[in-house]
Amino acid sequence: MGLTTVEVEVAQFLSQPKTIAGVYLESSKKKISFLEAAEKGILAHANAIEFLEAQAATSSSISLAAGKPQLFEDALGKGSLDTLLKGKLREAHLAFSGYIHGDKKLSVFEAMEARLVDRCNGNAFLEVQLATGGLVNPELGVRVPVDIAVDRGLLTKATLQSLYEPLTNPKRFHDPCTGQKAHYGELLNTCVYDVDDSVYLLPFPDAHLSNASPTSARKGSVISSLGGTEMSAYEAYKGEHINKRTYLFLSRQGAEWVEEASVDANGSVRHIITDGKSGRRLCIETAISQRFLETTELASYRSGSLSIYELVDLIYSRMVVVEDANSPVAGLWDSTQRKLLSVLQAFQENLIDGVTALRLLEAQVCTGGILDPTSGEKATLKQALSRGLVGGSFARQLSLYEQAYHGIIQPKTGKRISVAQAIQENVFPKDIGMRCLEFQLLTGGLINPETQSRISLEEVAQSGLLDKSSLALLKDAKFYSKILICPKTRRCISYKEALETSIRDHHTGLRLLEAVRAKTTRQSYWNYH
Repeated sequence: MGLTTVEVEVAQFLSQPKTIAGVYLESSKKKISFLEAAEKGILAHANAIEFLEAQAATSSSISLAAGKPQLFEDALGKGSLDTLLKGKLREAHLAFSGYIHGDKKLSVFEAMEARLVDRCNGNAFLEVQLATGGLVNPELGVRVPVDIAVDRGLLTKATLQSLYEPLTNPKRFHDPCTGQKAHYGELLNTCVYDVDDSVYLLPFPDAHLSNASPTSARKGSVISSLGGTEMSAYEAYKGEHINKRTYLFLSRQGAEWVEEASVDANGSVRHIITDGKSGRRLCIETAISQRFLETTELASYRSGSLSIYELVDLIYSRMVVVEDANSPVAGLWDSTQRKLLSVLQAFQENLIDGVTALRLLEAQVCTGGILDPTSGEKATLKQALSRGLVGGSFARQLSLYEQAYHGIIQPKTGKRISVAQAIQENVFPKDIGMRCLEFQLLTGGLINPETQSRISLEEVAQSGLLDKSSLALLKDAKFYSKILICPKTRRCISYKEALETSIRDHHTGLRLLEAVRAKTTRQSYWNYH
């Protein structure tokens, strides 16, 4: 295990707990405390107090003014807080400092077992401590990771599970961006990091800086509240605004990169780096061949002196992504889980129905090949089967669409001809052929199988390759069939509408359809983390 790997593992236990210190106003690029946010109407006063209680339950400091942390007793002594609020914060702070019971200082869970703390408040304190680095052991003054806490009996699995059950511990923290309730850890993942005071801030009014999004390169953003600048964690690290430990810690909040080796259809070994959170993939061999990565840098990564997060950021920083104007819908963006999915994955996870999946794959195949939205790579049907981008049942239905791209063999002459010509000569099914022509036309023009270049509909009309009725069907959008079910709105849409409502992926330049999962009421701790 390399040094950087160890640093990633222990960073959260060696650094200050990542409690949310205040609110970041994105429009004015200023930070304010939770009490100020309540005064401005951004948060209800009761919601602001819950965030302050979370600070008190997890740290020796609290941020009562402008998102700046102060020692707990100093802050309460100097602040003009009413007696009731001080009492609430002192009670919450016992979760950090310890509950005195005889000659011992009890942790939150121990105090719950001794009936010194009611289950409702105790669960809330446990949830926040786990989200910010681990359970607090007040006797030793250290954080204990959840796995160790369970193994050593400092927390039971039943209690751990109950922290993410709606009935025993409902979501209680208010998200000012969405107006919805959330778990504390969910809000932490949307926060920005202020390098000036080394604190996490909740962005308002929108979370475009920090939310994982296919349209933005910024994920786990860093800000300078004094300078009013915004940057990614990698930019902040390279600009020496944060140290390596903080960079690794922030990087891990936004991604879970792991490397795996696989063998492709040609028998060549490919080393793939995959983000377990977003689903993105990078091939090391491809990065080297395209000069996004040097062999010396790969050697540094192999020796452990360069972390996997630095390797990924290094590659992405050198990639020049140009939007593919002719891109069909390459895959789906699961906005609920903030993850990229191929068409097949979306079908397997019930985000789209079988017919919609088939139509999306048909459009890909007849315009050049099956697309992998996680890497931006294009594959033939055979390659897509070996990479798990299509299943056997889909592949059998897509062979004619692959011919539409490469050309249909004319039985009499043995020559490859275009779809339009094949329809005219009755050597290709007209319904499939017209669908291929629609897909091709909507993504840049009909395809010449000899050169794979695009041809406008006007050129096709002049050449006489299509009859007038077929041309009329392709020219007028009102004739386009609603062949898809939108994975976001659940209404029937045409492929043209799908392209118009699609979003562009910043990393690949490809088009994606946004999908929304049906709400669930049960969430386990292990899945949540």
